[in-house]
Amino acid sequence: MSVMSDRPTPPERPKSEPEIIPPGEPGPRPRGATWVWTSSGRGQGRTVHFETRGPLTLFTALLMLGLGSAVVLALLLGLVLLWIPVSIAIAAAILWSFLRRK
Repeated sequence: MSVMSDRPTPPERPKSEPEIIPPGEPGPRPRGATWVWTSSGRGQGRTVHFETRGPLTLFTALLMLGLGSAVVLALLLGLVLLWIPVSIAIAAAILWSFLRRK
């Protein structure tokens, strides 16, 4: 028996060390003003990717917001336009009933 096989093997060191941020420090700063992080686990390790949002994402978000606002506005306008003739008919019916009593 050899001496090497009797010793326990030391644990494997990670290939990259995590960054330790002291208390009170703001932490890592992303490159852009807005950012998203995604993580994916591979085996026992963990990979983290930082991605910045581009102008196409901003344009698409503003387009969707405008489309949603237009739909809500159209529904509210349709509701108001529906109640105009209904309220005129109710007012005419009340006026007609007062005129018929005399």
